[in-house]
Amino acid sequence: YAQDNSAAALVQALDEFLSSPGFKNARAQMLFILRAKYPGDPWSGQIGFPGGKQDATDKSDQETAERETMEELGLDLRDADSFVRMGLLDDAQAYLLFKGVKMAISPQVYLQISEHTPGLDLSDEVASAHWVDFGQILQRIDCPVQPFANGYLPIPANITARMFPTYAGMKPLWFRILSKVLGKLYYTVLPLGFTQENSTMHTAIQFDSDTEAEETTVVGSLEYEGCQFASNSELYLWGVSLEMLSYLVDLALPVAPSDLVVRRYYSLGSPWPQMDPLIWADVNFVTNIVHRFLWSPYRRKPWHIKTKREQSGSDVGSRRICGSDSFFISYFRILSVVFPISCLTKLALLYLSSKALHNLIVSRWF
Repeated sequence: YAQDNSAAALVQALDEFLSSPGFKNARAQMLFILRAKYPGDPWSGQIGFPGGKQDATDKSDQETAERETMEELGLDLRDADSFVRMGLLDDAQAYLLFKGVKMAISPQVYLQISEHTPGLDLSDEVASAHWVDFGQILQRIDCPVQPFANGYLPIPANITARMFPTYAGMKPLWFRILSKVLGKLYYTVLPLGFTQENSTMHTAIQFDSDTEAEETTVVGSLEYEGCQFASNSELYLWGVSLEMLSYLVDLALPVAPSDLVVRRYYSLGSPWPQMDPLIWADVNFVTNIVHRFLWSPYRRKPWHIKTKREQSGSDVGSRRICGSDSFFISYFRILSVVFPISCLTKLALLYLSSKALHNLIVSRWF
């Protein structure tokens, strides 16, 4: 592969490498990090992958990923004896409700080829790093979750705090009333169990094995007040990090839709975010139907992989091989249509009910 740096040569080299006897009983693992908590950081204390913003000195997204990984974890991805770059996934967009797209993320995929994992040297930006079995992640395919059913573990985001962050700390009366009306936006979570022997903790931050889960790693952001992103035995992956993992799983394990054990599986990150199940049941009903259509088994990668390439021969077309918007962008586009209609419908029903009640009282008493 070093002499013929092509996609075909890489596939052949990987096939030979993974077919070696040493991998007969091996388990694939993925590396996740728990970010340190910083005031003002919207992803403070959350689970994700190593990475960061591109510097002016970086010539490509690949160089950015390699530099950030080296700075955060002390892993040298440029070491050809230890790692090989597999390629990149579709760009993911970090989208904040009512704030729009905050940044574009270019996920780079690397495979460790050395027998022993190099030691990690965590920076102050990382609280801990964890190697998680890939087989554990794939269990979600055979055991998908349904909104607010058994096994559904969400991260609730305060919608009002996102709309009016300036008043989130003071919480005036109108803020509290609006919070009750709008409720919260519940994001799907993928819990990932980890072990101490496959983890590296920052010297200043240690998990106590005797500590209860309720006492560990609570984020300070008012948007996610009281939420947990990790316990002493589990990581709670969600948001854009879960979206990127979903892309990787669909490409790494291209299960034919006809071979799916459970036909309710649409993606690793499914279902879409949910609003309050009582007040906004109609919104959830419509968005969940649309989600099933957009992420049906035959529209998932790699079964929908040719669309963009056939539409465009440009470099952008070859990079972004999914023919639709990203997971969360699609949801918020649908929500921007469904939510106002739901509000107008509720107001109309309230008006008609009030008018009918008024006519009933007038006809009976006057």
